Amino acid sequence: MSESVSGRLSSRGVRWPIFIALCLLAASIIYPLWFVIITSLRPNADYLQNPFGLPSEWTLDNYATLSSAYGLGRAFVNSLMVTSIAVVIVLILATIAGYALAKLPVPGTKWVTATFVSVMLIPGPVLIIPIYLLLARLGLQGYPGLILVYVATGLPFATFFLTLTFRSIPDEVIEAARIDGAGLFRTLWSIVRPMGASGIATLAVLQFLGVWNELIFAVILIRDQSLWLLTPTLATIGDRYLNDQPLVSAGLFVTASVPLVLLAFASRYIMQGLQVGVSR
Repeated sequence: MSESVSGRLSSRGVRWPIFIALCLLAASIIYPLWFVIITSLRPNADYLQNPFGLPSEWTLDNYATLSSAYGLGRAFVNSLMVTSIAVVIVLILATIAGYALAKLPVPGTKWVTATFVSVMLIPGPVLIIPIYLLLARLGLQGYPGLILVYVATGLPFATFFLTLTFRSIPDEVIEAARIDGAGLFRTLWSIVRPMGASGIATLAVLQFLGVWNELIFAVILIRDQSLWLLTPTLATIGDRYLNDQPLVSAGLFVTASVPLVLLAFASRYIMQGLQVGVSR
């Protein structure tokens, strides 16, 4: 009896420090978001008087200025279109390749996987000039070239990630589907895809965040300002001698709104997908 009571007390003693640490971690994440939202809803003059206080005047003028002067609405739609197309293509190709490497007798599977890992180790900035010169010679500047870059740079990690995901699916399930007469794509769609849904959802979120926040290729491959994505548009806010933090905060909140909504809806799948390969 005394041992069970002492065990409960010790477990409670361990839980409270963990709970306090998690609360501090949550506060460190929530406060910057709260500060950005509050700052975006106040005039610049009010912000300069008391940057860390509550606004004395609430306004949506910063969002109106972003829409009228910087074309933020058009850039938002452009980013959403390019990001969605790139992520869908990556998911389709990575799902097929990951299933093949995980469950099919592909010659040299280990070498292919090692090649993907080695490509992932190459720093991104090293590829900027070669990729630009290659796309310029092929005439693929603009949205086609940008989507191709996003697919090519995201595919190695995506394939490696889904290979680990699909390896956790029991071989007996796939064999049973084959015995029942399911073909390759039927098995992939009806068996592998539902069982690997958490990993696919996690990968979709990671790929979306990476493409949505990318800046360098979006700047050098798209010259027409009317076709700019969200990140290059936000980079033009203000100038060297102008400090308009509320306007910048409004742009930051618009940029962060889509990832926040996506993470809120996909958080359950992300927690499951991050455990890929742990039990294998």
